[in-house]
Amino acid sequence: LIMSPMSENFRSSYYGTLGVSSVAVVKPPSSLDVLFKAEILDVVKLKSICLQHPLTTFHRPLVWKTILGVSPTANNEATRIYVKEQRKQQLEDLKRCLKFVSREPAGTTPSPEEFSLLYLIEKNRLLVSKRAEHTDLCAIAKPFIKLFPADEDAYWLFSSFAAMWETEMESSDLKTKFVFCLKNADRELHDYLLYTNALNNLPFFKWFNQCFSDLLPEMHLESVWDKVIAGSSIVLVYVAVALIVDQKQYLMAVKSKDGMYEILQNVRNYMPVILPWHMYTFYFRYQLELSWTLSHEAFGTGQSLAIVGHHK
Repeated sequence: LIMSPMSENFRSSYYGTLGVSSVAVVKPPSSLDVLFKAEILDVVKLKSICLQHPLTTFHRPLVWKTILGVSPTANNEATRIYVKEQRKQQLEDLKRCLKFVSREPAGTTPSPEEFSLLYLIEKNRLLVSKRAEHTDLCAIAKPFIKLFPADEDAYWLFSSFAAMWETEMESSDLKTKFVFCLKNADRELHDYLLYTNALNNLPFFKWFNQCFSDLLPEMHLESVWDKVIAGSSIVLVYVAVALIVDQKQYLMAVKSKDGMYEILQNVRNYMPVILPWHMYTFYFRYQLELSWTLSHEAFGTGQSLAIVGHHK
């Protein structure tokens, strides 16, 4: 039982009237607080905590910076200041390159478009990039600009995250896993989307490309990205499944792909408060079964797939 400070004070006062001295309750330090006291931050343990527990707004910035390699693992202020200054100078160099290429001065405040172009310059892909890639990068950049006031923090977190996400999208077939899990979560809805030829024409794949950055409200997006940054991109599969299943009655009420597309495009405007509960229900319900299936290379072969979702 966890008591509020008010109830603890009341209990202490009550014991005092009885002539009994009470002992103050001292809360033990959190796992993160213990890790942050180490001389070298343990990235593996930080990832483990992210996967098992929600992060507070106080801890999130340093955890993200450390895992994504923006801040050093050496836990001393002098090293952090030095690295931060180097990051700042690197960003200024990129901005000068962008100014030279675009022939336009950079804005006084960062924008998603600017971050996207800076990233493409950094990766030597500015001249070969496609419009869709630029759009996806802009969507991913927005949350970092909003969450981190310092330009160098916002940009380098965005850059590291975007590079990680590009690699993840190439190596893990989230789109196939989404279809697979939707089928096991709600066979009726899956078959209806398949029958109407909507499964490959709805914005599911756009959601994955943009890591749900342009869809989820900020408070939900941060908690989801905690898991993604820690290495569990599969959480996005369950976010997508939760969203689709929640909109089932509306999706099955229309027959056209355009109508379904419009419903899902506007899902952010009427996203239910219970969505996070649905998402984590799917997450904890299927993650072990799916991991077992994938580890035995049964994915897509029809072998042992019946175990996924057998708790329905």
